[in-house]
Amino acid sequence: MAVVKERGLDGIAITEHYNKAFGYGVKGIVDQHLNGEIIVIPGWEIDKAFQGTERGLFHVHMVELYLPGDITFRFIAHPLHGQINELDSQIDDSIHGIELKNPNHDYEMDGAKIREVAEKHDLLLLANSDAHFLSDIGKHYNEIEIEELYARARSK
Repeated sequence: MAVVKERGLDGIAITEHYNKAFGYGVKGIVDQHLNGEIIVIPGWEIDKAFQGTERGLFHVHMVELYLPGDITFRFIAHPLHGQINELDSQIDDSIHGIELKNPNHDYEMDGAKIREVAEKHDLLLLANSDAHFLSDIGKHYNEIEIEELYARARSK
């Protein structure tokens, strides 16, 4: 967690593909040893299938973040350029945000279309580091109060 503090971040979401236990494990260690110095929000990344009109079934990455009090904040991670048009018609009240920036996927994301979809559906725009290595932590980050995540997850 030294890297998180070094980069000036107050908190971090920890997700893994198809594995909730990893984020909860890191949260437990941080809470026990760092006395709340860093907020850790556990979650996971899953595939969600949607029925598209042009290509039939397509998959997107959905991230679920687990906030205290059994509140789940969901966002679409790195929507691909070719999927964003079809994804627009599939967004419902269970989705609270959409990723706009991700250093691993920026080249395949259509920022203008993502902004348009976010505005249409009142989604929070997110910039995430998608860190697979310590050096990636904080490449992109969000300046947001945790209360905003709660408010969006509860309002829909």
